[in-house]
Amino acid sequence: MSAKEEQLQEIEALNSIYPDEIIVLSEDPFPKFTLMVKPTTNDEDSLKPFLQLEITFHENYPEQAPQITIIDSANVDDTSAFDSEIQKICEENLGMPVIFTLASDLSEKLSIQSENRQIRQREALERRQREEEEAEHKRFEGTRVTVESFIKWKVKFDAEQNELKKVVKVDETELKKLTGRQLFEKDRSLYDSDIQFISGEGGEVVEVDESLFEDMLDLELDDAGSTGIDLSDVNE
Repeated sequence: MSAKEEQLQEIEALNSIYPDEIIVLSEDPFPKFTLMVKPTTNDEDSLKPFLQLEITFHENYPEQAPQITIIDSANVDDTSAFDSEIQKICEENLGMPVIFTLASDLSEKLSIQSENRQIRQREALERRQREEEEAEHKRFEGTRVTVESFIKWKVKFDAEQNELKKVVKVDETELKKLTGRQLFEKDRSLYDSDIQFISGEGGEVVEVDESLFEDMLDLELDDAGSTGIDLSDVNE
């Protein structure tokens, strides 16, 4: 069997394994095709990484490595690392059909990258959730008191209290200067308290001894405001 016939048999085997991933570009003078390599865990990775290889056989394949080029890729961390891996696998398998072995190895490497990326994404998500939970906890917990924060609060509190005392002192000084009428006008409760006292409201009954005022009925006030009492009568 010629080298080309062996190569065509290998293409046929690859077609049965990768029916949706392989595209034969030509068979003459030697087979040339593209092969898309995907990770074995591709369905679990939303980014769906892949490598697209262009492979060209020659008259000395498989005794010599075929020509392989990465013509396309997506969501792959480092294509140069895959170039090195391709060269390494081909050198290790000289004299044997290498494409299936190579595709399996690259697929496994893509899977490892995909799994590591998913781990990083989960860790980032969990870290963000922890940070949000801690921020929410601190919001409900309030600010933790330290010696420095307490001293700062105490200084501010004392200053506010001193200002409040000044305002109260000013109000007391102004009240002392007010007349009785001004006090009633300023504080209606003073007037209401007198009304309650007279009317006996508030649960207290006010009794007045009328006998205390009987002698006052005999008193006559003159126009000048005197009582008009005859002192001789008093002396008798």
